[in-house]
Amino acid sequence: PPQHHLRGTPDPQADKPIVRKGAMLTIRSLVFSVHLYAIVLLAIICGMMGVPQTTAKIAIFNSDSGVTPPEKLRPTPRIWLYTSVAVDYNGAALLPHFINHYLDLGVERQHFLVVVNHNPEKNPERKDVDSPGPLWDATSILDSWGIKYRVWLGQYSSEKLLKIRYEMLNNASWDDWIIHADSDEFHDYGVTNVKKYFAQADKEGVNEIKGVYVDRVSETGKLQRLSVSPHLFKQFPLKCQVIKEVTGSRDTKAMAYKGYWRSDRGNHQVLRPARAKSWMAGSPRPGATSNRGVVDAENLYPLTPYSRNPKAYLYLCQPHDYDERGLLAVDLPPGVTCYTGKEKNIPQDLIVRKSKTATVNHFKWHSGLVESVKDRLAFYKGTDTNEGQDGKPRYDWFKDSEKLLAAVVEQGGVDIKSLNCKA
Repeated sequence: PPQHHLRGTPDPQADKPIVRKGAMLTIRSLVFSVHLYAIVLLAIICGMMGVPQTTAKIAIFNSDSGVTPPEKLRPTPRIWLYTSVAVDYNGAALLPHFINHYLDLGVERQHFLVVVNHNPEKNPERKDVDSPGPLWDATSILDSWGIKYRVWLGQYSSEKLLKIRYEMLNNASWDDWIIHADSDEFHDYGVTNVKKYFAQADKEGVNEIKGVYVDRVSETGKLQRLSVSPHLFKQFPLKCQVIKEVTGSRDTKAMAYKGYWRSDRGNHQVLRPARAKSWMAGSPRPGATSNRGVVDAENLYPLTPYSRNPKAYLYLCQPHDYDERGLLAVDLPPGVTCYTGKEKNIPQDLIVRKSKTATVNHFKWHSGLVESVKDRLAFYKGTDTNEGQDGKPRYDWFKDSEKLLAAVVEQGGVDIKSLNCKA
């Protein structure tokens, strides 16, 4: 691959850098010695000054419950930002706006978790021009900010991205906050800095922030090309509800959540513990469809905190979690109880969802949407190739792409009158 691919965090399948053992041992010994001297010195200073020594909090669980304690909880939970960038569809033009927005909200650049997707087969990079291609453009921007990233080369698939996301989110500790925003989603929490916002959420016992889409479109509704300037809110000043009205899809998002949660494929909601294991499970046999609608799906449950600490959660089962015989139709971890919410003996010390709401400004409606929708429709529907598909769609959610193609892409933009778009 071009050399600039190596500037970010490489894919786990890539070769590991070669490091001499002797040098590595020397470095580790030196680092250990420095840390040891620092700890001793700090203890001496604290003793002399009468400063009480503190230790990191540990999540406390019943030792008889079989729960594995999670990571140490930090006195101040970190705030992570996870995002994915589809560079082949004008994603690089979004990046400066996106980075500035979340840095201004108080997210530290070392806590950005970025996956960059590029399909070299459909968008080969050029070697004879100043800008070799969209991957170079996007990674150059990230490099200029000192933001690490993971490069994912190949056809975009939300199923593949789901696995990558779950892997990357394991950087977050149990009690950290994770802001989850696609590169076209600009969150509005009603504050100028999210650090105090999430600190207050912790005090209130809130562990999930839900959001509703406000689709931002141009003055005419035309799918115009993104520009580095002016600000996106000026380029797309009108507010609509395109997703909800055009596709009938959910326009809610899991904007942020604690490190012990994970969200579904479209990040529309945090996964209920009672559904998590079944939904994340792989296909029961070769050629079979999994509970998340994917043939030959991989089991993603072991990648998540639900599997590492299953007894830390409160399992609340809803009517549709039972079959017609009244038996549970979901797969629960061993040793847990599913409650209906009507019981008098429901444990009060287990994790349960508690949320509040904010707003997601959605900048999807630009010229990059044209090729994005066409490409994903062909892949999801299976019209790009029928190999192994018997002419059947790969994924059922191709229908949303079909609706967008007919109602927006083929019309050249958003019908701002029928959707009652306003400034």
